Amino acid sequence: MKILAYTTSILVAALVYFLFAAYMGVSAGLNSWFPLISFYCALVVIGWLSWFHFFYPKIGAILLTIFLILMFSSWPAFLLVERITGEYKPSLWESLIPLGLISIAIYFVWMGYYKKQVLNKYLKYILAIPPALLALYAGGYFTIIYFG
Repeated sequence: MKILAYTTSILVAALVYFLFAAYMGVSAGLNSWFPLISFYCALVVIGWLSWFHFFYPKIGAILLTIFLILMFSSWPAFLLVERITGEYKPSLWESLIPLGLISIAIYFVWMGYYKKQVLNKYLKYILAIPPALLALYAGGYFTIIYFG
């Protein structure tokens, strides 16, 4: 379950990250802070929280749940509301696929916590290092380009 939670959390964070990149590529600007919140939450989930629950199961599960919900509610949820009420009509997959993957990731991380699975120490580090480095690179590069 812990590996499934790891995989789905990285998958949903990468999806939100690429949605953000697509919107930035098309609009070339932001009209609110919600996409930035979602973007940085995606980087935190990819780089830190996707594997943190391997080392500290309870606090990792709580933090992953909070950040996944914050990541969804800060931007993809607004895309869903905009589809219903606004002039702009984003496709449903931009909100429903992240919502489904977030629900699955939260389920897996809590099932992994309650089943008390223990992973090999070396496997934990092998799974932790690549996403952490990727998130540091992507987040640092974007922050320097956008705010620098």
